[in-house]
Amino acid sequence: MGGQVYEPLVKFIREQSESTDIFCFQEVFRSSRKDIEISGKTRIHILDELATALPDFNYVFHRVLSGEDNSGPVDFEIETGQAEFIKKSISIISSGEVSLHSYQNCTLPHKHEFSPNNFGYSRISYGNSIITVINIHALTYNPDNKLGTPERLEQSRLIKEFALNEKGSVIICGDFNVLPNTQSIIMFEDSFVNLIKKYDISTTRSKISPWYGTAGEIKFSDYAFVSPNMEITDFKVPDVEISDHLPLIMEFR
Repeated sequence: MGGQVYEPLVKFIREQSESTDIFCFQEVFRSSRKDIEISGKTRIHILDELATALPDFNYVFHRVLSGEDNSGPVDFEIETGQAEFIKKSISIISSGEVSLHSYQNCTLPHKHEFSPNNFGYSRISYGNSIITVINIHALTYNPDNKLGTPERLEQSRLIKEFALNEKGSVIICGDFNVLPNTQSIIMFEDSFVNLIKKYDISTTRSKISPWYGTAGEIKFSDYAFVSPNMEITDFKVPDVEISDHLPLIMEFR
């Protein structure tokens, strides 16, 4: 979150960049404040630092929230959101974001127990195909037990509806903040391939998660779904300590 495990993260990303066409990141920060690097355990320029580490990639940034670092509100300009880094040899056709939840449109009396969120997307030309990459950082509760709720079910419905209306193939990936046996995840499986399930992944959380090895440890938060027509040649979740979440690595052709 916010590049807190910075050196291992950047080393891993640089190593992977040789064989990677698309990176999807969540909880990415950027700021015009130039006299500090870290605020509230947040690397506030991590978007620019990722761009420096990935010179052969263009990026698309999707703002979710302004005015807060990892510790809460700050008195300087800062934004957080999702980002896709796409190799410059690949054409980006279009991109955008869809709001799934905000403080402003929430009518629940406990609305400040949620974090605002959206999903970002980039449509790319890949070979002779069009692929829409949907980058998720889904609803977070405070406190959070990753169980299904009406709000999470509704956001999954909106994501699925958007994906099914895309003309080409679709990749849906990221942090869904929900367990695999909830309807919020199961509802995708009649239209998309759940790679976490297909490849029998045992966890998507790393050893540096604050709950690792405790009674409160939750092993799943991140997922990848693809259109049935996509040829997936490999999918893995390596055990590397670059974040409290493990990276999802998909190979397709």
